[in-house]
Amino acid sequence: MDIHTMLDPRRIVLELKGNTKSEVLLEMIDVLGRSEGVTDANALRKAILDREEIMSTGVGLTIAVPHAKLPSVKQFTLGLARSSRGISYDSLDGKPVHVIVMIAAPDNDQNTYLRVLAAAMHVLRNESNRRAILAAKTCEEIVAVFKKAAE
Repeated sequence: MDIHTMLDPRRIVLELKGNTKSEVLLEMIDVLGRSEGVTDANALRKAILDREEIMSTGVGLTIAVPHAKLPSVKQFTLGLARSSRGISYDSLDGKPVHVIVMIAAPDNDQNTYLRVLAAAMHVLRNESNRRAILAAKTCEEIVAVFKKAAE
């Protein structure tokens, strides 16, 4: 799955401003909420925050993958953000999060939704990919990590 085509450089935050899980989630929701694929930023905000209350999307390995399916999302939309200092995120392994990939998905395509989640995790689980994402100087370099992983 070529998820790099869903990750526009304009939806990449090279250094998060927020210091808490809530702050960084809102920062990312703001970025995704301005994309053409998301027609209701408030619905995305509610869905992401509600999902996070059910169970943390901090999956370990210093990564988090908050995600939501909504009727107001017209196309799969990904965002990525980094935090060099790390964010306390209630991750499964208890470690701070340095890379967050947020996924906004249409609510009518469960199969693609699961494939996108799996593809994102495939890229992020790889330590050299995580290092390359953290070391990237530009948003385009981050997209290139995802593109190379798809090849």
